[in-house]
Amino acid sequence: MQLIYLIRAMLFFITVVFATTVLSDEWSPCGNVLFHIGRPDAQSVEFRFAPKWQELTNTPSPALHFTVGKNRPRDWSPIHLSTRDMKNAGHSFTFVIEFEAQFDTDRKYEKPLYFIIGAAFAHPSEQSQIMIDINGKTAEPKRQPKGPGGDKFNAANDVGYFEPTIIELPQNSIVQGTNKLQITLRDGSWIFYDYLVLCDQPNPPQQLPPLDLKKEFRAGDMKDVNEILFAVRKPGTDEHWYANFGYYAADSNIQPFPLGAGAWLNILNVDSGQVRTIFEDKAGTIRDPQLHYDGKKIIFSYLPAGKRHFNLYEINIDGTGLRQITDGDWDDIEPTYTANGDIIFCSSRTKRWVQCWLTPVATLHRCGANGENIREVSANVEHDNTPWTLPNGQILYTRWEYVDRSQVHYHHLWTMNPDGTRHNTFYGNLTPGIVMIDAKPIENSHKIIASFSPGHGRTEHYGWLTLVDPTLGPDHPDGAVRIGLHADHADPWAFSEKSFLAARRQRLELINADGREQTLYELPDELKTAGFFVHEPRPVKNRQREMVVSDTVDWSQTHGRLAVVNIYEGRRMRNVPVGSIKELLVLETLPEPIHYSGGMDQISDGGTFTLERVVGTIPVQPDGSAFMELPALRSFLFVAMDHEGKPVKRMHSFTNVMPGETSACIGCHEPRTQAPMSIELPLVKVLSRAPVRPKPVEGIPDVFDFPRDIQPILDKHCVSCHNNDRMDGGVNLVGDWGVRHTFSYLNLSHRNMFGDNRNKPESNFEPYKIGSGASKLMKLINENHGEAKLSDAEKKIVRYWLDAGANYAGTYAANGTGQIGWSYRNKMVVTDENWAEVKKIGNVLKRRCNSCHTTEKNMRLPHALTHNVPRYDRQFIFNFTDPAKSRFLTGPLSQLSGGKQRCGQAVFENTEDPDYQLLLAAIERGRRYILEESNRFSMKPFYANEAYTREMIRYGILRPDHDRTKTPIDPYAIDRKYWESLWFSPQKLIGKTNVNL
Repeated sequence: MQLIYLIRAMLFFITVVFATTVLSDEWSPCGNVLFHIGRPDAQSVEFRFAPKWQELTNTPSPALHFTVGKNRPRDWSPIHLSTRDMKNAGHSFTFVIEFEAQFDTDRKYEKPLYFIIGAAFAHPSEQSQIMIDINGKTAEPKRQPKGPGGDKFNAANDVGYFEPTIIELPQNSIVQGTNKLQITLRDGSWIFYDYLVLCDQPNPPQQLPPLDLKKEFRAGDMKDVNEILFAVRKPGTDEHWYANFGYYAADSNIQPFPLGAGAWLNILNVDSGQVRTIFEDKAGTIRDPQLHYDGKKIIFSYLPAGKRHFNLYEINIDGTGLRQITDGDWDDIEPTYTANGDIIFCSSRTKRWVQCWLTPVATLHRCGANGENIREVSANVEHDNTPWTLPNGQILYTRWEYVDRSQVHYHHLWTMNPDGTRHNTFYGNLTPGIVMIDAKPIENSHKIIASFSPGHGRTEHYGWLTLVDPTLGPDHPDGAVRIGLHADHADPWAFSEKSFLAARRQRLELINADGREQTLYELPDELKTAGFFVHEPRPVKNRQREMVVSDTVDWSQTHGRLAVVNIYEGRRMRNVPVGSIKELLVLETLPEPIHYSGGMDQISDGGTFTLERVVGTIPVQPDGSAFMELPALRSFLFVAMDHEGKPVKRMHSFTNVMPGETSACIGCHEPRTQAPMSIELPLVKVLSRAPVRPKPVEGIPDVFDFPRDIQPILDKHCVSCHNNDRMDGGVNLVGDWGVRHTFSYLNLSHRNMFGDNRNKPESNFEPYKIGSGASKLMKLINENHGEAKLSDAEKKIVRYWLDAGANYAGTYAANGTGQIGWSYRNKMVVTDENWAEVKKIGNVLKRRCNSCHTTEKNMRLPHALTHNVPRYDRQFIFNFTDPAKSRFLTGPLSQLSGGKQRCGQAVFENTEDPDYQLLLAAIERGRRYILEESNRFSMKPFYANEAYTREMIRYGILRPDHDRTKTPIDPYAIDRKYWESLWFSPQKLIGKTNVNL
């Protein structure tokens, strides 16, 4: 059919740009079509753009601008308002259509052209005058025909009347190249569009029946798909896309999903609509089914009734032969078959927790077809999700990590070989926003389909169906094209680039490339009422095995190698002089054994979530090359350092090497579309050298701790001017305890003195824009601020601490301990609500302070140690090291008695005032809480909290009989023992079969 139109267009001496749908025979009465928008079926459902009408009444800008060939029908508005709508005082609104035309310039374009507007609905009595302007020439206006009556029309669902308006365009109005057609409504009311078409015949198209996607798909892309496999279960109860297994930190008996609610594996007959159940557990949970290549068996993740953790199981398509593949008290989820017969899946065997929530982490693992040889193939400290095998044999998956950048913006698509080598970004890692998940390849296409879950992601991965083309580069915005009309689809499947299937809560839907939807199956009413959803639809069919990627991992080795060809070859590196970079600082981002909230807790105050180990330095050659040997299966990042020790460029992600792997990159954040041909000879030269292991940095700890390592330097050089009694510049640098951190750390953090990223959705900084070289603190130190002269050794400690993330606590055991009010599940855990001393604060303030400190004046004071108020931050006004130095007390105390007398006149003349004593007693009660009930990581002895102890026992770090209330621990040593237990060693594989040792 396209060939027929092409011949017609050639005879007409014009080549046109079509819109996003292909013309059908029913369009033929229109003659030669230059462009069309929409489908002539008396519906507006394909149009989804919503102009901001009220804002447009104050601007001359067009309400809509549509470019043919670039925009799709969804980008057109279903409704067009006129001068009698919205009480807009006669304001008219213009829609613009831009299109291209090419024709033989030796001959005049003399044939008349007709612009036909098909309306699905219009105002029953106030017909608008339709004004058409084409390249500055105005057509004869026409009134919209009167509709059949009624004043309500649902553009998303309703079928209206079929009423065209045919407008002849002025002679010779089309020009060579870009043309602009404008539609303006006046002197009437709204219309709902059905279609728009520009052609050479004044004959409107015939009305098409409502689109039947099932019929269309079955005749084409679904012709060999007779059945659909899907799971039925209740959705997760947690608001995060990843929190759907395991248990919550504070109570291992509370899960983020409905445990024991029941689940089914069903198969739908596409034509009959009949459903058969192949497996069910009315008190268990079933998820993540995937069909084998032969279409005869299914692998899935299953938590049987009475169990607490998911493992992998396999079952035949007829419901027979159920067998367990993996076992153990860990969660194994989201399995995918690989071409060589192994299984890639996500597992909590990685023994770590997400660093900004209170649930465990799952990372990529691999095992044999019978569950043998389980081993890690990812070193991520956060989550990996939804792996799937690509046609080239690589694994496509979602990787979430936030190394020195926002924790809610970077969860994008990556690839790796099935053996864990060659981890690389696939799409989106540089651009913040959107959870890209449930990605799968499209047969006979280089594109993939995925769910782009909005923001930080939605429960069960619900999001926009999105087509991703990686050939434009992993960060090109045009590489992702939204298919769905709303963010309410999950786990999409593509039959082609134009035909899709997805779950939509309690039904399965077919979706076409324009976003049109049609329900294929809906749960019975009793299951809908009970709160069940459908999940993970997969067509039941044979599928071709992907390419087999040979394993290159040598499991007998403990290290791998990484080559950098030219560190000056990269994004934003063009102005860095060759030869100026001396070395690479190697940092390791460290996993966390447990976490409690969406915040940093004691690790930082608005900065890093993660502890970073200073592994050492690697020399950079004059030509910008480096070749290193790194421990396998650990997460590393690099900082390019110049000859003065200043950080030039920082890596805001991590990489790892597998045992025996030799990996290479072109340079420092090089464009991912850059071809490697020009680096082949330099790479050979780099690899001909012996790799270098990181050289430890002398004179500094490998994991910093602010109270232990930085505070003594401040005490020596800074505290004399910045203390409780003398806060020059309003800065207090004493190491006294606030409600969570010390005053010194809080003051430095709140004044942005570190040069860190502050958890912002930003990366790929210009050289020297982040780290110690950009730190205000380091600048003051180098300038000998206040005549403070630090030794070279002290400067070195501060500099490397800044470049390692400027953390506060040097142990994850600090989280959830020693705090007066701390965050659990992003809610304040109030520790002082029953303290008799604290209850008296409110009475004192009512009598002595509230007449001035009112809410209306934004002067309200905290009425408890856990009370947050905007102006008087509880973190700064309560001192639990020296309660009498609390600003809460010194502010209203007279100067004669050693106070600040901030209230103009003294509220308390002396410290003997009974009300002063009541306030002091409340703060002293908080001090006793820290000393006797929930101590801090920097104290000796230190007693770990219950959740940390539970997990360390589970990981085998603490003895099973460890009594946390009686036996103190060294938190730094226990964390280190935990990290080292995760390090890869060939000895851990001894006794397992089929491992190359």
